[in-house]
Amino acid sequence: MTDKNIQSNTKQFSQESVFIAVDDKVSNTQDVKNFVQDDFFDKGHWELKLRQFGINFAFLIVLVLPVLILFDSLQNGRFWQSLYHWHYQDGFDLTKFLQASILIAIVVVLVCSLAFLVRNNYREQKIYPNQMTYNDDKLQARKSVMNELYTSRYGDKSFRESTKYYAVNEEQNIDDHLISDLFKESGVEIK
Repeated sequence: MTDKNIQSNTKQFSQESVFIAVDDKVSNTQDVKNFVQDDFFDKGHWELKLRQFGINFAFLIVLVLPVLILFDSLQNGRFWQSLYHWHYQDGFDLTKFLQASILIAIVVVLVCSLAFLVRNNYREQKIYPNQMTYNDDKLQARKSVMNELYTSRYGDKSFRESTKYYAVNEEQNIDDHLISDLFKESGVEIK
């Protein structure tokens, strides 16, 4: 971006009325309420609410019932009288296998979690405070690239920091890959 482009864009955006007055806060909240609409939380709509609760309850039963049957069958005796309990040898063999598999999985997850926790705590307390994990020159170059971009789109820094409310025009939106492309053009690409 050249200085002429930056200056012309700054003049263009500073001359447009893109600011929202404090009095317009009420209209902004009303706009948000109009934008977000959910019949479930509105008054009435009992059929929708009953249908949603029924579907959620049915799927909760579908998810929880097999787990309850498994835990009931893992016990030596029946824990819940109203649930199905395996009576055949293949069911008991399966429950023993599942019990062993679940215990092994819990132990493996617990050991790995504790190992990662100790490693991360050590690195955060001992290594990161004493070692710079980024290139300071590239960081400063990226900050200057971003400052140029912000200045060209939204005005100079003092103007941006002193403005309380600002409405962004459609052409001021930042494209998905614009920042990574600018970094690549400036030679400070993030890899």
